[in-house]
Amino acid sequence: MKYLIIFLSLIPMISMSVFFLYGFGIEWFDAFVQWLQNAFGFTFPVVKNKPYYLSKIAGLSALWIFILAFWVQPLRTYVRFDLVEFKKLLGAFALAYATLHMVLFFASHQFALGHIGKLFIDHLFLSVGLGALMVLSIASQVKSWYKILYIGVVLVIVHLLLGYRMLESTHIIAVSLLSLGLALRLIKR
Repeated sequence: MKYLIIFLSLIPMISMSVFFLYGFGIEWFDAFVQWLQNAFGFTFPVVKNKPYYLSKIAGLSALWIFILAFWVQPLRTYVRFDLVEFKKLLGAFALAYATLHMVLFFASHQFALGHIGKLFIDHLFLSVGLGALMVLSIASQVKSWYKILYIGVVLVIVHLLLGYRMLESTHIIAVSLLSLGLALRLIKR
């Protein structure tokens, strides 16, 4: 089961790597990707800013893996489906993708710290997202501080709600799952 979780968690990273390398002029790689696109009927989107697009993919990957990691305890408590031994592994992948999300966002703005600082001041959801990443990183390292994980979950929800003008159904489902997971964890205590 551990290797299955690792494999499934690495799929977004592999697809992001393929998307990033596609079009760099590596002829055999581009030909292989074109063959895959023709064989399986998918196409990579054409984007102007690859790091920004990859940042969004990393953020969504972090979100869904985090939801799965956060639901480990409620699933064990209410359904008797035990994945507790994989909770740290899932959390580590979620934090890795969240960190990649942040780094790729900085890369999409050419690491211009003055510009990025202005963005963080002008857009509250960026500051909330950075706060969520910091809280979740700290909560995972200090066992006695596990309750601040709930603050991190709330910050993730706020980051998601403020970050999009129009929420899609996947965002609504993600917010609902995080809210329900938080409620189930707090009720059991």
